[in-house]
Amino acid sequence: MDDSEPSDCVEIKNRKSGLTLEPIMMLMCLGINANQMVQTNLFEERVCLHSDLGQNKSVNCYNMTAADLEIVQPAVADLQMIKNLIETLVPCITALFLGPWSDVNGRLPLLLTAISGMVISNCMYSAFSTIPSLTPIMFLLCSIPVAVSGGYGALFMAASCYIVDITDCKSRAFRLGVLFAFVSFGSILGSVLSSILYGKSTTYSFCLSSFVSIVGLLYTYIFLKETIVIKKGADTKLFNIKLVKDMWQTVTKQRFGYLRSIIILSAVLLTLNLIVLFGEASFMYMYLQKQFSWTLENYTPFLVYTTLIHATIPVIGLYVLNTKLQLPEMYIGTAFAALGIFEKVGLAYSVHRWQFYAMKTVGYTVYISQSLVRSQLSKSLPSEDICKIFAFLSVIENFGVLLYSPMYTAVYVMTIHDFANCFFFLSAILGMFVFILFGYLQHILQLKDVFLGLCGWMSLTIQLSPYQYLYLIKSVFKVSIKAPLHSLDLYHSYFQEAP
Repeated sequence: MDDSEPSDCVEIKNRKSGLTLEPIMMLMCLGINANQMVQTNLFEERVCLHSDLGQNKSVNCYNMTAADLEIVQPAVADLQMIKNLIETLVPCITALFLGPWSDVNGRLPLLLTAISGMVISNCMYSAFSTIPSLTPIMFLLCSIPVAVSGGYGALFMAASCYIVDITDCKSRAFRLGVLFAFVSFGSILGSVLSSILYGKSTTYSFCLSSFVSIVGLLYTYIFLKETIVIKKGADTKLFNIKLVKDMWQTVTKQRFGYLRSIIILSAVLLTLNLIVLFGEASFMYMYLQKQFSWTLENYTPFLVYTTLIHATIPVIGLYVLNTKLQLPEMYIGTAFAALGIFEKVGLAYSVHRWQFYAMKTVGYTVYISQSLVRSQLSKSLPSEDICKIFAFLSVIENFGVLLYSPMYTAVYVMTIHDFANCFFFLSAILGMFVFILFGYLQHILQLKDVFLGLCGWMSLTIQLSPYQYLYLIKSVFKVSIKAPLHSLDLYHSYFQEAP
């Protein structure tokens, strides 16, 4: 279905070519990264101060040695795991309703709600960080506003749907790449500014997060325009089970060309990709801090360099390979996934600082996968189904976020003494599955194109319905159609529709 066709379910007001949502996402990610950069150090300090280690006068909780960190970090890892579970468990449930609800009631309410939760959370961190007597467990209260407002998943789901609403098929992958580039630039600014402010006080970094998130909220409310035409009498009820059933039926209904298989496999691919991204990021600083005595001042330039590479190379690659050369998204994803496996193994064996920088140069693959998969889905599916599919992806990704924390925490805590770099090999194993899924998706898309081409050619030459020729074509492709998902889509959907 072409993007220019009107939709019976979702009516788009207009399409825009300029920047719209990107500055807001840059501000939000600036605040998120400025907050997260100092959270680990803050948790380590508070765990030390409120443990037996803090009672030892020879231990400086604000400048711990590698031996002290080895004692503190398992407790910090558990604290971060609980924090992540709080911030993702409730959004896993609410994401079931948010996507279909935004198709009816617009994207702006979803964006404003998610950003408001982050504003409240950042303000709570700013206040709590000024109270040294506050126990580490109390900081978990700061995660509740993020959880009840939909979390980061709701923010990125709304942003992706907004970009899909205002772009056409040709420019969509590039615009999604631009969106994630702004996200990366916001992360760079957050890293640099938080490192500068952390030298003065942890509270300053949290105040910066609060300020930029408030600016992002005001910018969204004042300047951002709604993309959905909200119909009179639309159901504004959020927790409407009918919306969930509608989303589930949209995902599981039988579609021509293996599209149901593509949706499900894409969800698995993105979930694995997200597990690697968040899991590795959660323990990279603690690993470098313990293993090679990196400080926040050492880690910040590395993070800035990494984020800059992740922001620029995917956008340039998408523009050249996809927009200009028109290479299929899945071909690009397969090649970049192979580079990702190489990067993870290289990081595991890196010892010197330059080696970490070199490996991160080819480690941008996890960022480009999001744009490629979402672009491919938006091109393959009707426009009225896109946000429901993206909502389904968000739900599955949130479950992936639930999984990454216990997985990587267990691996890091078990191997911290003898084999601390083991979590890189876990990332490499998951990266192999991502590589396989990209290749398999490309195979399915090729089968779909062949079927569509043959059906169209035969209907033109003999003037019969394409569905009538599916019975004839199936015998030609018996060898190819071996996967259960292929057979299910083919026999139970498309052959039954033939007159």
